[in-house]
Amino acid sequence: MGIVNLAHTLSYVSQENVQCVMGYIVDLTVILDGVFRIDAGSVSDDVVQTAMDMHASSGRRDRIHGDITSFVTETFGIRFTVSKKDLVLEKIDDLIRHYCVSSWGL
Repeated sequence: MGIVNLAHTLSYVSQENVQCVMGYIVDLTVILDGVFRIDAGSVSDDVVQTAMDMHASSGRRDRIHGDITSFVTETFGIRFTVSKKDLVLEKIDDLIRHYCVSSWGL
C-alpha cells in the first residue's frame, strides 16, 4: 500500500509529510549517486561533502523540490479519484532517473 493509497484512509498523511519523504528519498539517492560517481573506490568525508555541495549549488535540489511540490499539490487535489496505482512511488522513480542519469556531467 503506497503513500497515496494510505492518504485515502488515513487523515494524518498530509501533503507536507509526502513532500518531505519524497524529497528525502530523491535527494539522498542523487547525492549517493554523486558520491559514487566522484570516487567509487574510496568514499571519504570530503567526497561526501563535495557531492552534497555539488547537489546544493547545481540548482538540482531546488528543481527536485519544485517538481515534488507541483506533483504533490496536483496529486492531493485528485487523490480521491486516483486509481490504486502508487503514483508517489512512480514519481520518486521518475525523479531519481531524471536527476541521476547523466545529470552530473562527470
